[in-house]
Amino acid sequence: MLSEANWQKTLTDAWERVRDRVEVTRDLGFAHEHTLQFHFAWEVGRLLGFAQLDVRFEMLCGKDAHGETIRGDLVLWTDPNFKVVAEMKAPVRSGAGSNSAMTFMRMAFYRDLDRLRHLVETGRDGIQRGLFLAVVNERGYVVEGRQRVNPVYATYHGRQLAPAARIPACPGPNGCDFELLMPGNAIGWRWSVDGNRHPVIPRSDMRHFWLEPIPVFPRFAG
Repeated sequence: MLSEANWQKTLTDAWERVRDRVEVTRDLGFAHEHTLQFHFAWEVGRLLGFAQLDVRFEMLCGKDAHGETIRGDLVLWTDPNFKVVAEMKAPVRSGAGSNSAMTFMRMAFYRDLDRLRHLVETGRDGIQRGLFLAVVNERGYVVEGRQRVNPVYATYHGRQLAPAARIPACPGPNGCDFELLMPGNAIGWRWSVDGNRHPVIPRSDMRHFWLEPIPVFPRFAG
């Protein structure tokens, strides 16, 4: 059963199983996060028992504080009074070598965290907890280089955000027109990196950088 006591470990274990399929057994490839969403839900089902688990993909979750529609990537539950919403990002360089839209996507990471906070704090439709998941294959998300546009959306390894941090608005095509409010718990951007190599590369057994899952709790909860 997915509960307050086990939700974070259960979902983190499921994400690690997906990671290991991509990086270790290498029987799972992906070009878009939709593939990972399905396999993540499958692994949660394997851990909890498929008969117990309800999952909704792209679930309509009302509007955020700015009046914009929210569709949760995945909403998972065994008890309708304790649902967990997960947002996932997997921007990757294409096989042809084209970079992802890194400046925009870094903002989108923060936008997802703002939306997760809103859903958890309002308890919309029984949503009590949130989880942000990400995997990338470009250093621009992990290490600060020559990026100078919208630096407030930094996702670099080791960056820490205080509880309820406020991210100022950055109007423009790759920014957000309004301030973003982060969850009431501290946020840490920690990627799977080989700490002994420069420039930074993924861990020796991996081809991607995997973000340590970021949990989202209601304010004053842990």
